[in-house]
Amino acid sequence: MRFQRALITGASAGIGESFAEQLAAQGADLVLVARRAERLAELAGRLRRLHNVEVEVLPADLADAAQLRTVEERLRDESRPIDLLVNNAGIGETQPFADCPVDSEERTVRVNVLAPTRLCHAAISTMAKHDHGGIINVSSVAGQLLAFKNSATYGASKAYISSLSESLRLEAKERRVAVSVTALCPGYVHTDMTADISLPAIAWVSREKVVRDALRGVAHNKPIVVPGLLYKAAVIATRLLPKAVVRPFAGDAPSDPSTAAVPA
Repeated sequence: MRFQRALITGASAGIGESFAEQLAAQGADLVLVARRAERLAELAGRLRRLHNVEVEVLPADLADAAQLRTVEERLRDESRPIDLLVNNAGIGETQPFADCPVDSEERTVRVNVLAPTRLCHAAISTMAKHDHGGIINVSSVAGQLLAFKNSATYGASKAYISSLSESLRLEAKERRVAVSVTALCPGYVHTDMTADISLPAIAWVSREKVVRDALRGVAHNKPIVVPGLLYKAAVIATRLLPKAVVRPFAGDAPSDPSTAAVPA
């Protein structure tokens, strides 16, 4: 499945930036969404020069209802149809739930749950009319675990995204609509968020590989993509072993809140 125009949230850095780079290299036009307008503009200029593609810049804070609606409206614009949505934007706290301000937890839910839900609805409604499209929802290995300590809302939000993706995929199949929906579940990836984390080399997967695997997965209508052998094994073990065995090994986010870093 080839895509003509992709909308990417959280596109100004990290995995989102890599999605933009790889899709532009494939000849896809882009709509880049993130809060940092200057970084979006810089990225857009570079991609236009390197790949001669059309790049729209749409600065937006997805936690803000009015700005989120602007992105929804772009997805519903049938005069310039989007045939690939990449829900990549995500945030998360890295401290015990009781110690975190509830407003911060609410913001996590708005960005990680509400925004992708509304964007999926806008995208799939339009894609279904054209009987063509794809959605990549960036979840996380954290969403596949039984629990994710010190980042409870983040882990729960990613579990929601994985479940939503599977449900939307099954609905599209039942309605015989050619819309592919894939949940991308990376582990630790080198991004701005993880710059201060020290982990063994085996724990890291490059963002370029994560994006390559995701694009291959959505093109082949895979329900879930888990880059890296370590994380594939962890997800399989979580599914196969009894909960009583898995529970003591529940994932633990970095405990230093100053890093604000959790798997993508």
